Amino acid sequence: MKKVFMWSLMLLSLGLNLTSCSSNDDPIIINDPVTLSLEMPLNLENVEVTNSNITLTNVSSSQIHVLNNAIEKTSNGFVATFNEVEEGTYDLHAEGELSFTINGVAGTSKFEVSQDNINLSRTASSMKVTINTFTAKGGFVISEVFFTGTTTPEGKQYSNDQYVVITNNSDVTLYADSIAFLESSFLTVNNYEYVPDISKDTMAVAAVYMIPGNGTSVPVEPGKSLTLAVNAINHLEGNANSIDLRGADYEFYDISSNPTYNDVDNTSVPNLDKWYCYTATLYSMHNRGFKSMAIAKMKESKENWLEKYAYNGKYVMSVNGNAYEMKVNSTYKVPMSWVIDGVNLSVEEEWQWNVLPANIDSGWTYCGKTMNDKTRYSKAVIRKTDNEGKYVDTNNSANDFIPEAKPSMFK
Repeated sequence: MKKVFMWSLMLLSLGLNLTSCSSNDDPIIINDPVTLSLEMPLNLENVEVTNSNITLTNVSSSQIHVLNNAIEKTSNGFVATFNEVEEGTYDLHAEGELSFTINGVAGTSKFEVSQDNINLSRTASSMKVTINTFTAKGGFVISEVFFTGTTTPEGKQYSNDQYVVITNNSDVTLYADSIAFLESSFLTVNNYEYVPDISKDTMAVAAVYMIPGNGTSVPVEPGKSLTLAVNAINHLEGNANSIDLRGADYEFYDISSNPTYNDVDNTSVPNLDKWYCYTATLYSMHNRGFKSMAIAKMKESKENWLEKYAYNGKYVMSVNGNAYEMKVNSTYKVPMSWVIDGVNLSVEEEWQWNVLPANIDSGWTYCGKTMNDKTRYSKAVIRKTDNEGKYVDTNNSANDFIPEAKPSMFK
């Protein structure tokens, strides 16, 4: 009887031990939802996340938790939530697409981020990752201006082959919709005292031609460019010293008030949206470089801008010791806060001041060293590149540009 009793106790003890071991091996479920916070690059605005996929993998059991399109925008940032997660060590992988604005320009980029060996428990049920797969630095820059034009074999001046190139200097896709090319009204070779003085806050403009679009219809991938041609035609047909610009992305097109001057419209190349131009005939860049150029994100409709941003001023011009009060009529202005990039142009021996302020361009560049330098033709100003292939952008054209360079369109 005693042996039976002892045997029963042994069996009971073994059963208790087995029960106890089984209980210790049961997974512990974290009571609260497990949250993932995604930190975005600081300079992005109006961020939206789409096509997201998040995978949380238990290192020990290989159990996988998956969330698709579950990243929510909250007052505390972007958050995704997992439920019924066991305590343990996890590997995290998240990917998706972002849309955003940077300096007022719309952009998109894919992101992918991973983090290993994350310990999750009832007392540590949150995770945080930083999307650092791109920096979103840079933006659109003027990478080349060919303003000098060419000469014909007979030695005649030819300016219809002028063009400007703007480039996406960031590592994300940006949209060029509503970006306008601007040429200044004020000259860098004449430093007048304008009244009212608007040069610190706005740019007096002689020409405004905008890239049309609905906001996301003109994507420009990182490092890619858009060429804006004064005339997108094969200029070699009329000038053997010129270039073929039929491959331009956009062209300046004008309806002239003078039937003697008719523009040629290449219907295969989209026209820029003309907002304003100083001439009633055909636009042409100043071929000696007396003016400054810029690109800006237009933040008003054409109608509102024409109504609200007219500039009527005056200045005093001295000639042979005599002072004459001159009026600045029928021109417009663009706020400097809209300007994305700019370049002051001039002539070496004629420069007097920078039309654009120092935060846009503290220097200037040139083609031609004298007022009527005939060696300037068939030359351009081209932005330098760094060791990584990015365009140099220190907001100083004297440092950033190569003056008197061979235009990229010339073979």
